[in-house]
Amino acid sequence: MCGIAGYCGPASRFDDDKLGAMLRAIQHRGPDDCGVFRAAVNDETSVWLGSRRLAIQDLSPGGHQPMADGAGGNVIVFNGEIYNFLELKARLEASGEVLRSRCDTEVALRSWGRRGVAAVEDWRGMFAAAVWEPAARELWLVRDPWGIKPLYYRWDGEGLAFCSEVRGLLAADLGPRRLSRRGIEDYLRFGAVQDPVTIVDGVYALLPGHALRWSPGGIKVARYTEGPQPAADGRVEVGALLGEIVRQQLISDVPVVVFLSGGVDSSVVALLAREQGGEDVHTMSVVFEERGYSERDFARRVAARLGTRHHEVALRGPEAREKAVEAISRMDQPSIDAINTYVVCEAARRSGFTVALSGLGGDEFFGGYSSFRRAPWVARMQRWARRAPALAGLAGRALGARKLGRYLDGGDFWEHPYFLQRTLFFPRQIEALCRGGESSVEAERLAEARRQNLLEEAELLDSLNQISLLEARSYMGNMLLRDSDQMSMAHSLELRVPFVDHVLAARLLAVPGEQKGFGRARKLWLREAFGARLPEEVFGRRKMGFTLPFAVWLKGPLREEVERNLAENAAGLWHPDPARRVWSDFLEGRASWSRPWALYVLNRWAAAQAMS
Repeated sequence: MCGIAGYCGPASRFDDDKLGAMLRAIQHRGPDDCGVFRAAVNDETSVWLGSRRLAIQDLSPGGHQPMADGAGGNVIVFNGEIYNFLELKARLEASGEVLRSRCDTEVALRSWGRRGVAAVEDWRGMFAAAVWEPAARELWLVRDPWGIKPLYYRWDGEGLAFCSEVRGLLAADLGPRRLSRRGIEDYLRFGAVQDPVTIVDGVYALLPGHALRWSPGGIKVARYTEGPQPAADGRVEVGALLGEIVRQQLISDVPVVVFLSGGVDSSVVALLAREQGGEDVHTMSVVFEERGYSERDFARRVAARLGTRHHEVALRGPEAREKAVEAISRMDQPSIDAINTYVVCEAARRSGFTVALSGLGGDEFFGGYSSFRRAPWVARMQRWARRAPALAGLAGRALGARKLGRYLDGGDFWEHPYFLQRTLFFPRQIEALCRGGESSVEAERLAEARRQNLLEEAELLDSLNQISLLEARSYMGNMLLRDSDQMSMAHSLELRVPFVDHVLAARLLAVPGEQKGFGRARKLWLREAFGARLPEEVFGRRKMGFTLPFAVWLKGPLREEVERNLAENAAGLWHPDPARRVWSDFLEGRASWSRPWALYVLNRWAAAQAMS
């Protein structure tokens, strides 16, 4: 696990000091080692590669990066884990390769030397990597199929800079330091900016499953993986497949802990860790005093049933302001949902763990969200609204769904009804509220291309699997996975997500959603595979989700802080009157906590970064 950075382009525009600034900005991602590489491409062009290492596999100097292939001359910087690296290592050695380390980075480098970018298709895990091929005079950037690990770049027409975090690119001072208007609008729509756009104008995310190739002639971005295939009848051996995945992800030369909420997904991961990892398995939970939010008792019962060594960290209301301010300062991009992850990752690192396993992804691929029930209903309402627009909003409100009523009343429908589930502010609200940010033709072009490709990918699937895909690509990819990376690496902790395995995902998406019980029986296949080995209430109780008690805290210990921040509007990102209405709507029960919290996080983040 590492942070990577680099540049390829005119040597007059970059130097060792700029690379050093990028690496210092991401030092938290890899405190154990640092390395740099520089080579001339031609008389005017050079390539720089840099790495910050968090040692997980092979703690010896054999895992030092940048790593060079003595045979072909290729050089790699690698962030992530290839969980099937032992299998790939054996395959390479059987073909005559002699590997010098027990590190998956060397396996990645040697396999690239044999197959080029096609080798990435065999890497099972989470990764973002850069590979310099001196013979071809090409630099490649690649990112894992579901975007577990991030990779950002800035391209000015001649030079390409890249980094694991947006803050690293800002530290190099390679372009204007200003907010993206599209990024702000995305954030206000969904609570997180949507890839490939970022909150910073001119900085973009390499999309999951894509490769970027730089050569002296320019850059080209293309997908290296296939999308989901058309639905086909079949059955997935969920228990065996997840058992294999967890067994691979327990491989580590440093201590490992499982994040356990007591819900379905984390309990399944803890169960498999116990069965695959032996008796000495650690679990950890965050608990609250507020009734209705803490899952402490459920987590304790699961831990007792499995016989794990259980740890708890309590987060109380009086600490909320301090932790919120602290976490926002560590965000690479603003998010409404990162504080919880920050707290549990901090606790894990302080307890001596370097690797953690999470149940993230189970809801998306096994049908755990309410969207699997609601989106088909919204689609029917939307079709009716197109025929009778005058009555649509009235009908939605009559059904007690204020958000649905506003959506139907406006007639400004999302491309897919699923997106209503994740909508924070509607387009007309954003237009009235938001000011600031740079409008960019390139950002709009990339966002539109991504939107079209995502819809085309979804259209290959049945209606229920479309929701699974959109949840995974949108909410999970742009919020949950990004938050998990930012908040875990802020504490030099590697967070692994067994449910987000591209082999598992491909097999699940190939089975019709109805056959998996989507929309009628929550997580049917997980219940069938693991229900008998876990406490009955794991599957029988109401889903809670890992959410902090913000609705309580915003009217208590956080009220003064948020109220003052919204009134001051230090970054100048919104018009005052609409912002005041957002706050009053929350206080009077007409809107959820997430709306004022979104404004607070964005404003505080932008002010801290000196951006507007």
